[in-house]
Amino acid sequence: MTDKPIYDLNMTDTEYAALVAKGYNPDFERDLVEVFGEDAQKAKKLTRFIGLIKGKSPQTDEEWKEVLASWDDCS
Repeated sequence: MTDKPIYDLNMTDTEYAALVAKGYNPDFERDLVEVFGEDAQKAKKLTRFIGLIKGKSPQTDEEWKEVLASWDDCS
């Protein structure tokens, strides 16, 4: 358990669950906003991208398309 305050991620529970299943880390997003001053929307996009590539490389064409789309979304 963390002692960090609750942070409004501006997404539904279903969206959150889908992102967490792909490696999304809300603490990383919060740190990007609070520590580095990143825009909240940009932080969410960067966190999603990191989650997609962290741990295991994309294996299928579909996974690669998702990663590349996520990267394009970050720019």
